[in-house]
Amino acid sequence: VRAVTRAPLRSPGGKRSYLRAVLTGGSVTPVTRQGSHQLAALASANALIVIGEDVTAVPEGTEVEVIPL
Repeated sequence: VRAVTRAPLRSPGGKRSYLRAVLTGGSVTPVTRQGSHQLAALASANALIVIGEDVTAVPEGTEVEVIPL
């Protein structure tokens, strides 16, 4: 699905990123503590924000691809 991000996003160049997030209606908010060892962040997420390999920054208010969980 597509949703508008409620926060700016960052991603390393050259890698596709999947950021844990909370999807509410037409907006999506990334959860804090995105590290792989952060299980609480995963437990609170209901979606993943997909950031392409060629993108390193996404401003708040941008429509992004989201995978509902």
